[in-house]
Amino acid sequence: MTPIIRIKPSDISFDVIENTTVLESAIRAGIILEHSCKNGSCGLCESKIIKGEVIDEQGCSFSSGQSFLTCQCKSACAELTIEAEYYPELASLSRKTVPCKVTWAEIDNEFMILKFRLPPTAKFDYLPGQYINLSYQGVARSYSIANASSKDGIELHVRLVNNGAMSNLLLAGIKPDTLMRIDGPIGTFFIRDDDRPIIFLAGGTGFAPVKAMVEALISSSSKRDINIYWGMNKAIDFYSKLPSEWEGKYDNITFIPVVSGNDVEWSGRTGFVHQAVLQDFCNLSDFCVYACGSPQMIAAAKDDFINIGLSEKQFFSDAFTVSK
Repeated sequence: MTPIIRIKPSDISFDVIENTTVLESAIRAGIILEHSCKNGSCGLCESKIIKGEVIDEQGCSFSSGQSFLTCQCKSACAELTIEAEYYPELASLSRKTVPCKVTWAEIDNEFMILKFRLPPTAKFDYLPGQYINLSYQGVARSYSIANASSKDGIELHVRLVNNGAMSNLLLAGIKPDTLMRIDGPIGTFFIRDDDRPIIFLAGGTGFAPVKAMVEALISSSSKRDINIYWGMNKAIDFYSKLPSEWEGKYDNITFIPVVSGNDVEWSGRTGFVHQAVLQDFCNLSDFCVYACGSPQMIAAAKDDFINIGLSEKQFFSDAFTVSK
């Protein structure tokens, strides 16, 4: 008898794949559970065991009543029941690998904007906020998709890492028609169907999925209040003028850039980007928050926002981990 994993409260189940994590078994069964980094860094896939047992890579076991990371643990029993979020919105999206060719590459200080075209026959659907794996010359890295729809191709925002494997390849001279591959879509970061006002919190290239989601909201003529907080170390690092343009064009969009480093020429908001939100709002009980950036930023923001009334179920995030 094949071991199964049951998900509550949705009461759906799927077969365990031998020597495969709970998360990967679910994904292969077409059941998308909440996740982001898949390496244990972000903690987004944390779930609670209702019945059964799991074992992590170090051989540590977790049983009923304990929490664990679905991306790091395998089922150790015939039937495992866990409490986890299941996203039917993602069930119809099939992950695939497709070739792509560079149409645009632009460097702005430490950042590069890349645009790709896909083959005419490629049907690459995703929800704004999701990410892909980009592969080039044997190197693969994860990047959020920065545009709302693939009808005009795929846009990525890349932070250039000193001596980074992918960064070095890109800096060596990416030209139009350079062939790469993308694998996706991946992740559970997308806009939930709701009427609540939104706070977008972005650190660095965490602006990429925010851009895609805001574009989608604008395209749908959404009237939701949209507050965009974008944090950078220096003012010169803000590589896009779009947020300011949106604020000038749409009454429901507000943009707050925040600089965390010592920038004597910057006269705007300073400090950690999530602290600017705390300065502007004393109660977040009516809001939802979408945060994208470092795991440290996301963890600090979640704790502090919940302390001023934000529902934990209204905090959605995607953590960026830097790869060399």
